[in-house]
Amino acid sequence: MAKKLYLLDGTALVYRAFFALSRIGFTNKKGEPTGAVFGFANTMNLLLKDEQPDYLGVVFDPPGDVFRNQMYPEYKANRAPMPDELRLQIPWVKELVSTWPAAVLEVEGVEADDVIGAYAAQLAGPDLEVIAVTSDKDFYQLLNEHVRILNPGRGGSAAVEARLLGPDDIPEKFGVTEPGQVIDVLALMGDTSDNVPGVPGVGPKTAGKLVAEYGSLEKIYENQDKLKPTLRDKLVSSKDQVMLSRELVTIRTDLELPIPLEGLTAHPPGGERLLSFLDRMNLQRFRQELGAETLGKETPEPPQLFDRHHSYVLVSDPDSLQKLVKRISEASEGIVIETESSSVYPMRGELLGIAVALAASEGFYINLGHRGETSPLSLAQVQAALGPLLADENIPKIAHDAKHALLVLDRAGMSLCGLTFDTLIASYLLDPEGTHRLDALSQEELGERIIPVGELTGTGAKKKAMVDIEAEHVAPYAAGRADMTFRLKNLFLPRLSKFGLDSLFEKVEMPLLHVLGKMEQTGVALDVDFLTKMSARLARELDRLETECHRSAGDSFNVNSPRQLAEILFERLNLPRGKRIKTGYSTDSEVLEGLKPHHDLPGLVLEYRQIAKLKSTYVDSLPEMIHPETGRIHGSFNQTVAATGRLSSSDPNLQNIPIRTPLGREVRKAFVPGEEGWVLVSADYSQIELRIMAHLSRDPALREAFQEDADIHRDTAARLFGLPPEEVTELQRGQAKTVNFGVLYGQGPYGLARTLGITTGEARTFIASYKTQYAGVMAYLEKILVDAKRKGYVTTLLNRRRYLPGLKSTNVAARAGAERLAINTPIQGSAADLIKVAMVELDHQLTRKKLSARLLLQVHDELVLECPKRETTAVRELVTKTMQQALELDVPIRVNFGVGSNWAEIH
Repeated sequence: MAKKLYLLDGTALVYRAFFALSRIGFTNKKGEPTGAVFGFANTMNLLLKDEQPDYLGVVFDPPGDVFRNQMYPEYKANRAPMPDELRLQIPWVKELVSTWPAAVLEVEGVEADDVIGAYAAQLAGPDLEVIAVTSDKDFYQLLNEHVRILNPGRGGSAAVEARLLGPDDIPEKFGVTEPGQVIDVLALMGDTSDNVPGVPGVGPKTAGKLVAEYGSLEKIYENQDKLKPTLRDKLVSSKDQVMLSRELVTIRTDLELPIPLEGLTAHPPGGERLLSFLDRMNLQRFRQELGAETLGKETPEPPQLFDRHHSYVLVSDPDSLQKLVKRISEASEGIVIETESSSVYPMRGELLGIAVALAASEGFYINLGHRGETSPLSLAQVQAALGPLLADENIPKIAHDAKHALLVLDRAGMSLCGLTFDTLIASYLLDPEGTHRLDALSQEELGERIIPVGELTGTGAKKKAMVDIEAEHVAPYAAGRADMTFRLKNLFLPRLSKFGLDSLFEKVEMPLLHVLGKMEQTGVALDVDFLTKMSARLARELDRLETECHRSAGDSFNVNSPRQLAEILFERLNLPRGKRIKTGYSTDSEVLEGLKPHHDLPGLVLEYRQIAKLKSTYVDSLPEMIHPETGRIHGSFNQTVAATGRLSSSDPNLQNIPIRTPLGREVRKAFVPGEEGWVLVSADYSQIELRIMAHLSRDPALREAFQEDADIHRDTAARLFGLPPEEVTELQRGQAKTVNFGVLYGQGPYGLARTLGITTGEARTFIASYKTQYAGVMAYLEKILVDAKRKGYVTTLLNRRRYLPGLKSTNVAARAGAERLAINTPIQGSAADLIKVAMVELDHQLTRKKLSARLLLQVHDELVLECPKRETTAVRELVTKTMQQALELDVPIRVNFGVGSNWAEIH
């Protein structure tokens, strides 16, 4: 069997680790950041465990220019400087590698790709397979039966979802068959990240088709007369830079190898130098993962899929089930519950199994629906034995995505009560913009690899349904997830307390998951006949607009094709060209809006796109989402997505219905009560973000306006224009409204000018006047930025945190974006806190008062319920009072309430 040499693209992997883990806050004993070091160490460890290389080397780009800069000074000139926090860690990563021990490879004037390529070209053969651990597409040019790529997954800190690529993967990636042709494709398409020029307007698909058809660059130019005029002209005018690009993207393979193969022999991690380094970096958890007490003393056995100390048991007979039930009834620390079902949608799936963990490093999987060597237990058996314990409030339950487990079990006739901890929610509160997938958390927090679901089921055309996978294979997957959840809970619980997040977790987010679960179970009814008629009407309108587009363009073209539209706009009509993209010039909505004054075609296309999107996304899709059993649609309300703390929705995404357009508002007519004699009611916070701003800033003018129940935008206009409120025009009120919300979102003069359609100078005047009139607001915003830059995060009224590492970025645009988030997040996040508290209390009060009304939807600052007509008055009083009293502000909270036979009629 051939031996294997693994060569890691060290620079690229360090970048990935840095950006994946920078928010988590790994530091050494001096308080210096070490996230990139920890992430890279995980990658090394996983590689040794999973791949067991015979030879190993880590290749780094050298400092300074490389030979390609001499050929083309602009090579990589557009890249942002390396962040200071990452630059600090590069020497430590190299020290980690050398103390592992493993070989550090770095050749002056030559990039890591060339060093890896030289080893691949000179050493690979029947006796040695060379695997480049990289995500760089340039390396495809060297693939053959003995040279492969291990493309690390996008977790950044580990090769959790790594994919081994070979020559058979070239056609899918580049549209050609030979590795050498990859160079010509890359030369034509260029590379914006490396500033390789290529041919303007020629993207990957076009480049691949050209090389596939003609064989090489030379053959393409020999046959240029056969090409379309526009493409031919681009190729001819760019020939010199194409040939230069080919040289830039060609990996050098003639280098002298810096270390012979024998010097790259892979070793298990160990030795006093490594232990000392890990101590200095404060990476105690990783030291434990490696087994610090035995490091340097003996070589561990090659690891299995799970380490041997894990105990994962399949439960498929009544006796084993009874033994497990007995242990659950005696559990003192609580139990983890993990469900497997036949669908990712909890309201549609059938329960296939339940995983349970009662202690670290052990787990059980109860088989209810998988085929295999053992027959599954019946649902009735599990209901009788396990059901009472799941419903017992006195047995604490833990889960990762508890709402999903709750819904799946409820459909199977079992209640999940006593939920005390959800590691998904805990992870979200601790790092709202981090990854919350259980496999990624297990790797990053515990150094443990659990089976990715794709590894279990397969992917693409070969993907199997979960029900078709043998129970013996599902058991370690599901039990492992339960085990990791148990251990993560013990890590996250003290952190929540340390950062003052325990109250938000226990009193708001955990109760809210039950409320959201009930909303998803209830679903919302649709008027399908209305949507059918609307779909037909929109189809006719699209036909009309398509004809108008062709008339305006003077020729037929595919309105849905950005490439064809770009040719019409910029080559035939000669309209001003906007943003450059890989495939040519952009025709996105921003560009088309800017072109509307020049020609009527851009406006027609915008209207066509808007209607087409509305039709496909909502009008045609909503009826297909109706559940066959309930006759309703059961969307998902996502608690752990938006970094501000706001809820989001999916399947369908209700927040994206364009309600500012008449057609968008018309879609809401399809949402109706689900019972005869019932109505929909809506309660919407009025100007809540401005009210929160008044509370937080304590600005006298803003507080006075709200306390007197004035029209806040008219009041602002009066102050900005120096007029009595009654003399303010609607235009002036609209401008003041834009300024009010622009301040909340950290909008500067340029952004405000674009929004209002005024000059930048006029926008500066508006902002200067606002600063004078609302000095308290401006002082608050300045303090927010100062505190955020000092602490690295901002908080909401309920102490929800959002980390903003971009505040220290050397990139001006990135830093400005982070500053806008620092200003907006405390406001928007506090509004999220407010409505979440209101939802939890409202659900409680509806149950306590035994009202039939049910919460259906939450969109932005609005709650939608359905209730019998006879309850309308009681529901109005209860909902209004609950929403107004959810949190105490220094200014009054106002709630707009409406009733209607459909959602649109309410507003």
